[in-house]
Amino acid sequence: MRTSILLGILLVLLTLAAWGSDQSKASHAALSKEAKITMEQAQKAALAREAGKIQEKELEREKGRLIYSFDIKMADGIHEVNIDAMTGEVVEDTVESAAAEAKEKATDKKQKKNDKSTPPNN
Repeated sequence: MRTSILLGILLVLLTLAAWGSDQSKASHAALSKEAKITMEQAQKAALAREAGKIQEKELEREKGRLIYSFDIKMADGIHEVNIDAMTGEVVEDTVESAAAEAKEKATDKKQKKNDKSTPPNN
């Protein structure tokens, strides 16, 4: 009996993990279709602004605006460079403190967890 319950729980967890991954891919694909410029074009614009090493990059909606966000390692810290996904313009270039970076990662992790726990609208 206990084994059956454990197997059932494991099956549910695996299903949720697979569903969350599919949802994330679907969400990213939908955002990509909305964007007028590509990730590669946005990356060139970001590196033209801050010529460092890209540590993270993503396409996301932030404050109602579709942006490509790049974390670029520079000598003075991590620069977050955001490129408008519709126009290709730099909309933000800020140096992130270690505390701000940690807070953003925690927020992203919490959001991804919430996205995975929301059932699909079928």
